Amino acid sequence: MNAGASHALIGRVRLEDGATTDDLGFIERALAQLFAQLSRFDPQMVDIGLRFKDRGQPGMRTSLELHVQGLPAMVGVSDLTDPKDALNDAEAKVLSQLRSNVTRRADHHPRRSTV
Repeated sequence: MNAGASHALIGRVRLEDGATTDDLGFIERALAQLFAQLSRFDPQMVDIGLRFKDRGQPGMRTSLELHVQGLPAMVGVSDLTDPKDALNDAEAKVLSQLRSNVTRRADHHPRRSTV
């Protein structure tokens, strides 16, 4: 994925509960796989929410929400206490949902034959 696509998508991340602009570099690196998958969509169709609830506390909970126009909402949640590990865990869950939703959408919209 090119840096321009990654930059456009990092701009679509809403930072909520415990996530700050100081985290953007770390978030962009951590979400590289997700951004690569999302590069097929216009960035304006994408909305990403990131939350580190109770960051730095024993009960920290990380949630990553992905909304892509035309697809169901996707959410990945992690109870891991290290922010990097938690974000990678949540990203893996969202990636699985994204792949499933894209496949399901393709199955419902078969390509027309040009015969």
